[in-house]
Amino acid sequence: MENLQSSDLEIKLNWTPILAIFFISFGLYANTLNFDFVLDDKIVITNNEFTKKGTEGIKEIFSHDSMTGFWGKDKSLVAGGRYRPLSMATHAMEWELVEEKPFLYHFNNVILYALSGVLLYLLLLYLFPLGAVWYLSIPFIAAILFQANPLHTEVVANIKSRDEILSVFFAFASFLFILKFLKSRKLYYLPIAGLLFFLGLLSKESAIVFIGIIPLFIYIRKKELDIKDLILPTSVLLLPGVLYVLIRFSIVGGLQNEIASELMNNPFLGADSSDKWATIFYVLFIYVKLLFVPHPLTHDYYPKQIEITGWEDPLVIFSILIHIGLLLLFVNGLRKRNFYGLLAGIYLGGIILYSNLLFPIGTFLNERFLYVPTLGLALLIAYLIVTFIKSKQAQTALVLILFSLYSFKTYNRSFAWENDSTLAITDIENSGNSAKCNMSAGAALIEVSDSKRKNFEKKKDLGQAIKYLKKSLEIYPTYGPPILLLGNANTKLKKYDQAVLYYQSCLNTNNQAVFALQNLEFLAQEAITDKQFVSAESAYILYLKHKKNPKIEEKLGELYGKDMGELEKSIIFLNKAYNSLPNDASIVQKLGVAFAISGNNERAAELFKRGTVLDSANANLWLNLGYVHAGLGNQEESKRCLNKAYELDPKLKTE
Repeated sequence: MENLQSSDLEIKLNWTPILAIFFISFGLYANTLNFDFVLDDKIVITNNEFTKKGTEGIKEIFSHDSMTGFWGKDKSLVAGGRYRPLSMATHAMEWELVEEKPFLYHFNNVILYALSGVLLYLLLLYLFPLGAVWYLSIPFIAAILFQANPLHTEVVANIKSRDEILSVFFAFASFLFILKFLKSRKLYYLPIAGLLFFLGLLSKESAIVFIGIIPLFIYIRKKELDIKDLILPTSVLLLPGVLYVLIRFSIVGGLQNEIASELMNNPFLGADSSDKWATIFYVLFIYVKLLFVPHPLTHDYYPKQIEITGWEDPLVIFSILIHIGLLLLFVNGLRKRNFYGLLAGIYLGGIILYSNLLFPIGTFLNERFLYVPTLGLALLIAYLIVTFIKSKQAQTALVLILFSLYSFKTYNRSFAWENDSTLAITDIENSGNSAKCNMSAGAALIEVSDSKRKNFEKKKDLGQAIKYLKKSLEIYPTYGPPILLLGNANTKLKKYDQAVLYYQSCLNTNNQAVFALQNLEFLAQEAITDKQFVSAESAYILYLKHKKNPKIEEKLGELYGKDMGELEKSIIFLNKAYNSLPNDASIVQKLGVAFAISGNNERAAELFKRGTVLDSANANLWLNLGYVHAGLGNQEESKRCLNKAYELDPKLKTE
């Protein structure tokens, strides 16, 4: 391994590779600058009350679980909660400047990612020889392959993943200053390194794995150093690590929090312990597979895209053997200060927090969780090319081929993140067994159908949406959102009775109930427009069965009287509305009309008179009062009221 030792000569910066890494990184994701907010961006930005206060919300961001601003209360969906105040504070500052305009948010993600690549290159210069040609050196090859890796697409294109970028950015920066200290022995580098690492932890707690990765790097690569030489650099990482844990514990609590007993936040729900552990190792195999073959890619590995499996699955056993091998490689690397042990350590350290081995994380896997482990792969490829391929032409060709393949995949994949609809419709091809992805694709097609001008195109999109939503329910029969969306799709198809049944299911299970009530009201209005009065009646009655609402009683009473000719029912429901809202002029007027039509002019006159007191500028109330006075033989009073109506609205006189 002698050829891997870094030079003792002072590092001279060459701006060409630095600028190349920056602009390559920026160029790979420049297309994301015009993308929208997507997925969990609503949790940390657009629907987060702390973020939307701008800089005034930063105090609350630092004093609460990172989910509190979205839920409105402290709520943990994963063990231990989330405490990532710094990354969320950056969103609050962006909101202060541009509010709900995503360009700046995306721009900052891309810039920070590009700078992370530069930092990686700079710190690798301290650990690996630059060589005669900078673009065929381990630092440069590893940096550009790391930056171009398609598994990073979600990290950069999804604004929410700023936490991933910042945590690694500050960890790299901290590592760089530790290396500067080791080279120069200037003590002032150490507090800078400690502060930077603390900022990384405040960005996302997963930065804590660098407490192990950074000393491991130094121990393996700096063979001239003894174990005792690592005490000070490690302490610089441990101290902010302990401080962060104490702060986090005081605000969020420990790991005792229970995960929500809901499949989308607990994918192992219902699985026995044996199958759970088998599935965990199966997922670890998928991580290894994606690391070497990043295809196909998707944002969605929700149940049951990954099925609960058992120990009879050969891939589970294969995964265990792989990870035992990696563990042995790591242990041997520690013993012999071996480069391959370093790579095994980077992978194991980078994936352990997301493995479900230590604690449940609320999901099977996510591609962004491979952000740190891909560093080990980039170093492996760079080392193999530089060490075992002697021809510079062959080295150049291989680097260009790998970089081109990575870049092509990354660039094409990034377009899926343009908006929620594009992402869902794209990823359903690769996540067809996910309840959530089927639901999201159905929701996206319902939204897309609104933009179609031709009726047959709308029906086609809505028909496909219904297929996806039904598939979602086949996978997860009690999943609330697809039930609600099936109601919405059928409403748009004017299949009102079918839509009512879906909304009824939501209400019966108290799942999406608030939205179901809102949509029932909309459905009834649409059905009335289409003269499907019985369907409108069913919607209103179902609404009132689950929630008393005098305005809905008013609408149902109006439906009975105006459209269905059932005057008795009209008076019953309008009376109910009036008893709840006796000062509502609209209800008073409609109830008065119902009594007038029924022949009860005395009661009608009382109501219309009350209405003119409540809303003296309502010409129709004066007109109706004039008519009922005429029916009662009060001609003078009738004339006065009619004149008042004509004064308020001259058009009434000509009607």
